[in-house]
Amino acid sequence: MSIYNDISNKLDELYQKISPDDLSWIEDAQKTFSIFIKFDKLKDFVKAIEYVKRELEKDHTKQNQLKIINGILKELQRSEPDFLIENLKRAGYRIARENESIKNAINNEALRMLELVRLGKREAVIGMLMRIFTIRNTKLPQELIEALKPKYDINLFRAFLYAFLSGIITTKEE
Repeated sequence: MSIYNDISNKLDELYQKISPDDLSWIEDAQKTFSIFIKFDKLKDFVKAIEYVKRELEKDHTKQNQLKIINGILKELQRSEPDFLIENLKRAGYRIARENESIKNAINNEALRMLELVRLGKREAVIGMLMRIFTIRNTKLPQELIEALKPKYDINLFRAFLYAFLSGIITTKEE
């Protein structure tokens, strides 16, 4: 039996357990949804598949397999921004909860930062965030570093920053 069938069967099994009469399924559901929502496990798959792609590019006799690999990577990368938005919101909330100094500094600059994001002033926003974190001798969250990369267009950049800032500005996690 294939891994796909095993996973599909396990998801069906979890789905069948969901009932208000017996809540023993809740922990399994939380952990399972976490795999999908956080994108952590999929990042490892992307790295491994990218390695296979690089190796296949060296072997010109495997062009058909290379096309399939490229299709898989494109599909994974297309879904990545959705996961990153959720992770950015969580990272913002985590920072707001754990680091009062950064929370206050970002809240003090929030309106200015939001306006710069709206205007697409990527470099200015990056500078403000780096200054806030550097002054406080704190590393930028990995999710935020990913969101600031120039590979994302300006609209995704806006969505990423709005998500991150909303996590910091809101007072409780949804």
